[in-house]
Amino acid sequence: MKCLLIGLGTFGSTLAIELTQQGHEVIGVDHLEQRIDEIKDQISVAYIMDATQRAALTQLPLDQIDCAIVAIGQSMGNSLRAVATLKELGVAKVYARAIDKTHQSIMQAMNIQKIFIPEQYAARIFAERLTVPKPEELI
Repeated sequence: MKCLLIGLGTFGSTLAIELTQQGHEVIGVDHLEQRIDEIKDQISVAYIMDATQRAALTQLPLDQIDCAIVAIGQSMGNSLRAVATLKELGVAKVYARAIDKTHQSIMQAMNIQKIFIPEQYAARIFAERLTVPKPEELI
């Protein structure tokens, strides 16, 4: 699978590395050069660009990707701009991180294939492991 991953903060970079380790091709995008420098040797290719700008996204091989993942976690506005532009450019499968319930609701109205709030997912898994730990997962 070939994935475009926009937003390489803690969540996005971890996801990009995990996908790469599973054998997927990952194109990483972030507007911060430091984040690109930290990950560029661990994924297929990484670009410094503002993914909220249509002109920037049109420079990517969007016709060759299987999915786009928007993992922007600091700005609802930037996340929504990136998601909307990807949809306008014809990306069929767009998955996105939501910052909160309002962000999630807006993206549901945009018909995003999968919307996730990482903190809620992590909290559920952690609670499950606290209450029913497996011997190798004891805290």
